[in-house]
Amino acid sequence: MISAAKYKWIVIATLVALVLLSCIALLLGPTNLDFAALYDSLSGDSANSQSNGIWQVITQIRLPRVVMAILAGTALSASGSAFQSIFRNPMSDPYVLGISSGASVGATIAIVLGIQGGLLGIPIFAFLGACSALIVVYWLAFSLKQSEQNTLLLAGIAMSLMLGAIVSLLLVIHRDQMESIIFWTLGGFNAISWQQIWIVTPVVIFSLIMLFKYAKDLNLLAMGNETAHSLGINVKKKVAVILLISALSVSIVVAYSGVIGFVGLIVPHMVRFTVGADNRKLLPLAALWGGIFLIIADTLARTVVQPGELPVGSITALFGAPYFFFILIKRSKSHV
Repeated sequence: MISAAKYKWIVIATLVALVLLSCIALLLGPTNLDFAALYDSLSGDSANSQSNGIWQVITQIRLPRVVMAILAGTALSASGSAFQSIFRNPMSDPYVLGISSGASVGATIAIVLGIQGGLLGIPIFAFLGACSALIVVYWLAFSLKQSEQNTLLLAGIAMSLMLGAIVSLLLVIHRDQMESIIFWTLGGFNAISWQQIWIVTPVVIFSLIMLFKYAKDLNLLAMGNETAHSLGINVKKKVAVILLISALSVSIVVAYSGVIGFVGLIVPHMVRFTVGADNRKLLPLAALWGGIFLIIADTLARTVVQPGELPVGSITALFGAPYFFFILIKRSKSHV
């Protein structure tokens, strides 16, 4: 078990890395900047067109997407950690279990209906879609025996495929909305605005606070439903509340960033290797590492094929799919 002093230094190092990578991300893109140009834009005459242009690029285009990448990474990673503790399986995450796909279907329906404004548009539909998928996951979680929890993953994958088929069907029927719908299936931060940041931030912060509050309960749930119940935990109620909180944070991220997979799988697993399985330490660090992971993924997405841009979801899938196979092979060998 990692000591409190060592954990403190890991958190400090993570925060420093988060700040540095955020600054680097602000300078990289189709038009690469340097610190000297950034300094000139901050200290120079606002009437200078070049300085003013750099300032606009930094504050109105790159900074919002960096902030959203941090918010999305923290939400997806913390939710992934919660899922892995509840289902006692390191391969559980919102994407694999179909929660993200459910939110994507909800967002797609909102686009098709032309209901896209404010809190009553895409976010509400995404949340309803995520909850619909969550109901199936919740039912399966308490219908299957502990030894059959791998079946839950297979069911989640099947549900993701079914929901993806629904999105494809809507795409074919509503070709006029093709560009908007395709965005949700691939994921990215290229259309993020400050208005969206103000909507997402309080939801993500609230969800993180609530998940941190339930960290001890997650530790008990990770030992098994029967053990948690014997220790005084109302298992079904606690699981329902935690899953609902996770669905809230996942859906608000999907509503504005589209489906970004495998973040909740990779990051919590790596953090667990570093600090152990105690959710009181795992959840905060996973949230921070998730922000770092998506900053890196977003920076790669907008710099690899300049002046074009790759979907962030494709970048995370390139990392996540092989990592999923690695965990699967490792688990199969451990049961031999």
